[in-house]
Amino acid sequence: MVNYIHSMLNFKRFSTAQKIAVSFLLVILMGTVLLMLPISHQDHQFYPFIDSLFTATSATCVTGLVVDVTANEFSIFGQAVIMLLIQIGGLGLMTLMAVFILLLKSRLSMHEKIAMKEMLNQEQVFNMHRFLMDILKYTLLFEGSGMLLLALRFVPEYGFLSGGFKAMFIAVSAFCNAGFDILGSVSLMDYAHDPLVIFTIMALIVLGGLGFAVWFDLRDKLKLLLKKELKLDRFRKSLSIHTRIVLAMTLLLIFMTAGIIFFLEWDNPGTLGPFAWWEKGMSSLFESVTLRTAGFASVDYGSLTLASKFLMIIIMFIGGSPGGTAGGIKTTTLAVLFIYIISNLRGRVHTVIFKRTISKDIIIRAMGIFFINLITLIIGIFLLCIIERHDFIELAFEAVSAMATVGLTLGITGSLTLGGKIIIILLMFIGRIGIMTLVLSLVSHHGKSSSNSVVYPNGSIIVG
Repeated sequence: MVNYIHSMLNFKRFSTAQKIAVSFLLVILMGTVLLMLPISHQDHQFYPFIDSLFTATSATCVTGLVVDVTANEFSIFGQAVIMLLIQIGGLGLMTLMAVFILLLKSRLSMHEKIAMKEMLNQEQVFNMHRFLMDILKYTLLFEGSGMLLLALRFVPEYGFLSGGFKAMFIAVSAFCNAGFDILGSVSLMDYAHDPLVIFTIMALIVLGGLGFAVWFDLRDKLKLLLKKELKLDRFRKSLSIHTRIVLAMTLLLIFMTAGIIFFLEWDNPGTLGPFAWWEKGMSSLFESVTLRTAGFASVDYGSLTLASKFLMIIIMFIGGSPGGTAGGIKTTTLAVLFIYIISNLRGRVHTVIFKRTISKDIIIRAMGIFFINLITLIIGIFLLCIIERHDFIELAFEAVSAMATVGLTLGITGSLTLGGKIIIILLMFIGRIGIMTLVLSLVSHHGKSSSNSVVYPNGSIIVG
């Protein structure tokens, strides 16, 4: 068994990008088979293949879009399968297999280390054993803590076994930014006024969305601060440039979006209108956080104002931060593009942030991620407009939610046609593995590569 898993992770014939894509595809297919079985459903009937594939893809790609209400359709076994798919999808099959190998063999091959470096968005291969063990340890710590806090609310309400399972399921789903819940068709609307549930889930979403590298950077610097080996006034500057950008963008997007939602929905009778002022603030903050690829809902999204829906499409497209469980183009991509544009407008030769120069390679990669994601999304929305008979804003919201692996919906997921479901499935898959990973996985590495030694004369093109 160990040798089989080892050979799966090695994938020597495949490129790193292909390994990532294939690993997610394998999990989705296995999940599809399990979710089709009668044991996975409360009516003990076989589930349609396309709906099983849709649900398995949504769980593995930590999205949260569902054809049927999870609590009403799936049995405890089916819900456990979905939770397992969420956990695997959130951390990545290759990550979990690498951890399994390390527990038994205490080492990874160089091929496996390179694959893990790409999977975890790290710049270089380094102490992979400690890094992977820390990911597993902190994941269990955060999810376990979230489960205990949620159990304080769910166990008295649903009983020890049912309440405990609900708490565990939602804690895993929140940390992995999946958006699945087993509370019924209204998601978290019954708990919109409950600070314990709302703030616990918000904390799990943010922790999962920050990224593993940010956790460990903060942990290491906080240890030095507590040991008085690092002064408080030097703490911020001691953090890596990546960590500082992620934290700055996360705080900016959360509070800016919450403020706009608070203003737009203040007197909307279908959303925040009936809430007390402090509940309006809490709910606005929650919706702002959950838009960062989590997909839980504490208000009726169908009743939102048109301006709020459009704002949410933008925030979902941005998503969370790299190296974690979030989707979207990522906060760092947006930050790099924004800083680059400002630098150009000011006539600066170099793109600088926090007294560090951003290399042209990073800027070009950020541009590629942004525009390829945007083009893919436009194609997806266009195809949905051809196939489906829903309003444009509903289709655009659904497509962005799928590709950014958010899982929020304006209520049209269950009524999608076969063609619409296939498009959403593809968008979820592309959004989870990353558009650049997908492109690279489709590029053959065999044969002679084209030569770049020929330099052609410059061509003049008028733009703008």
